[in-house]
Amino acid sequence: MDINRKFGLTLAAFAVLGVLAWTTLSDEPVRVFDVSISLRAATLCVLGLFAVRAGLYFLRARLEKSAEGRQSAAAEEVAKPM
Repeated sequence: MDINRKFGLTLAAFAVLGVLAWTTLSDEPVRVFDVSISLRAATLCVLGLFAVRAGLYFLRARLEKSAEGRQSAAAEEVAKPM
């Protein structure tokens, strides 16, 4: 499967999870280590972090693919007889 398609499906899945979290979780604060945090907001932050991680992986895969293509093009150029 193409990396672009995987990335699109991943972002769509995170969007669906975000919508489900927003509609099903309450906005009441929960105390964690003397800090009041909304469970909904905490869940969305975690989903956002996973989405950023997926985006960074996608960018890395694209950069590696383009570097690989440049290396093979350079190797073909060197191997080409004059």
